[in-house]
Amino acid sequence: MTGNEKKGYFFVFLTGVFFAFEVIGFKEVFRRYSLSPEMAALFGVGFAFLVVSPYFITSTKRRNKVILTIKRDGKILLIGTLSNAMGIILYYYALKQTDLGPAAILIKTTVLYNVLLGVVFLGEKLKYRETFGIIISMFGIYFISTLEGQIHWIASICILISAFLFAIQSYLIKKYIPEILGLEYAYLRLLLLCVFFFFYSLGIGSFLVPKYSVILTLGVCSLLGYFLGRAFYFEAHNYLPISKLNATLLIEPIFLMFVGIFFMNEPIDIQKLGGGGLIILGLYLIVFHKRKSKQNETTESDIE
Repeated sequence: MTGNEKKGYFFVFLTGVFFAFEVIGFKEVFRRYSLSPEMAALFGVGFAFLVVSPYFITSTKRRNKVILTIKRDGKILLIGTLSNAMGIILYYYALKQTDLGPAAILIKTTVLYNVLLGVVFLGEKLKYRETFGIIISMFGIYFISTLEGQIHWIASICILISAFLFAIQSYLIKKYIPEILGLEYAYLRLLLLCVFFFFYSLGIGSFLVPKYSVILTLGVCSLLGYFLGRAFYFEAHNYLPISKLNATLLIEPIFLMFVGIFFMNEPIDIQKLGGGGLIILGLYLIVFHKRKSKQNETTESDIE
């Protein structure tokens, strides 16, 4: 393993930790308070944006990096963040009415979408093992989506659409941004998300100001997930291919499922464990076969 790979895996590990805290925090807010997904997202990212802004504004060097990101990567940032914003609303809508474990597992179908995007738009070919992995994952998705009392089919569809919208961002970054400035990209993403959620809430008439304690909780969780987690994830794109990024993040939904069982009194269900296992196994076959194929291609080119 090279030094760059070690650095990339470390960034992805931090990403998984911070993502988990964000999801747990938002899920707990949805459990305790009647708050719409867009309001939770707005005050969460708004708080995080205000907290980190002085870090970027007070330094000429960091301001220049922000400006560089806008000029060089602005279009991809805008498209990717818009896709992300719509995905966030759908995901939080589903998270409000479903258990943490099933939601955390289904959202990882982002891995599956990344593979399909590569096949459709990058001319990549599916190998036998990858096709088998997709089939296994589809069975797992069916089992998770039909868990009675833990997730509704509408919520399942929302999460699957959300996962696709999240996958678009990684695809765009890997295709069009050779070297991303992770912190600056995450900071500008916060700003765009604030603008989107603000006008979206005004447009549908859902704008309201939650309790300060709720804003603080959402803000801290967003600071960890929306800013730090995303910054580390964007930075990891510079050191690892998408397949390796997603492979490491497959550990996160297992962790969240056990958090739901042990700390949120979610039921232990054979169907949930089996479906989750099938999804993770299918995605594992997909991403690690991709990794092995790329290593073989690299070896062959070195020999030539």
